[in-house]
Amino acid sequence: MKKTLMLFLTFVVGLLGGFILFEFIVRIVLRQMDTFPVMFIGALSMILPLAGGIAAVILGKRFSNKTRQD
Repeated sequence: MKKTLMLFLTFVVGLLGGFILFEFIVRIVLRQMDTFPVMFIGALSMILPLAGGIAAVILGKRFSNKTRQD
């Protein structure tokens, strides 16, 4: 149960990190360009938070396994 909760919280933090990265990219690009494709914004808004969550869970599993072996 403890490991499941840890992985869930890691996933939530990864989602937030991916969303922050998305906002950062969109704000920089909107300052550089006058027009920005709506489909690109939509794709980034779905992909980056999910990718951040998955990457955070993978890293969380990897580091938790390394700490148990030590």
